[in-house]
Amino acid sequence: MKTYIVLLLLCFAIPATADLLVRDGEFTLSKAEVEYALAASPPQIRASVSQNEASRYEFFSTLLVSKKILAVLEALQVEEDSATYHEFLFRRLEAARELDKQLFQNQLVLPDFEALAKERYKISKNEIAPVPEIRGASHILLLCTEDCEGETEAETVARIQAFKDRILEGESFSDLAVEFSQDPGSKTRGGRLSNGIARNAENVDLSFRDALFALDQPGDISDIVRSRFGFHILKLESVTPSRERSFDEIRPALVAEIEKRFRQDAYREHLLTLAPADGLEIDFDAFDELVDSM
Repeated sequence: MKTYIVLLLLCFAIPATADLLVRDGEFTLSKAEVEYALAASPPQIRASVSQNEASRYEFFSTLLVSKKILAVLEALQVEEDSATYHEFLFRRLEAARELDKQLFQNQLVLPDFEALAKERYKISKNEIAPVPEIRGASHILLLCTEDCEGETEAETVARIQAFKDRILEGESFSDLAVEFSQDPGSKTRGGRLSNGIARNAENVDLSFRDALFALDQPGDISDIVRSRFGFHILKLESVTPSRERSFDEIRPALVAEIEKRFRQDAYREHLLTLAPADGLEIDFDAFDELVDSM
């Protein structure tokens, strides 16, 4: 393997420059370029290049061909192929914008975000520290939506009332949910909801949430509850009391949020420094003619 590299270097008559690895006439590959290309390649490509001479040669050839294509596009004149010329130009501009952002962020001097996070926690503690009470629940649902009214609604209420009576007489809530509940997402778990419900949850039907938080202790069964989905019986499974998060708990999220905003604001200011300082000189007649011709 080492012999192959030596022969390759001798074949291209590479000057004694530590940073140069491969030459093909006027086109070269530096050590830094090859290192970057290898790092950006999938692990299987890196393994193949390091172990197989043919793969290594193909890897170098692919990089050199890409450099030659780039040289051709850079030498292209607008009168030769206007569409390709401008597409290449604007793709480079788009890439330049992204790379400028990356370069700016890499060189940006960052303040002490932890100190800023502590100040934010102190000022906004009442808003960001409280964790509301969370309740775990199971339910049995009988669907009753737009077309469920009159006799159909009365029959549905009678059925779910019968289920509640059976539960109060000692039958398993879970077993009845598995057999009769019409909520496909929870019935296989015996009616158990996958997520707890907070006292201030906005993504839960209000009547469902209020009925759940009206129960006193785990094991309690609700009255029949009507929601936009139909009729439910709820069972309170668990109660996690409300509490206040410490700074250490919330610090990573606060620091990340403050840093993200700082970076966004800093780059926005950077772009403003690149904007034209004075008014632009615009040939509005030529612009209007251009727009009208499109």
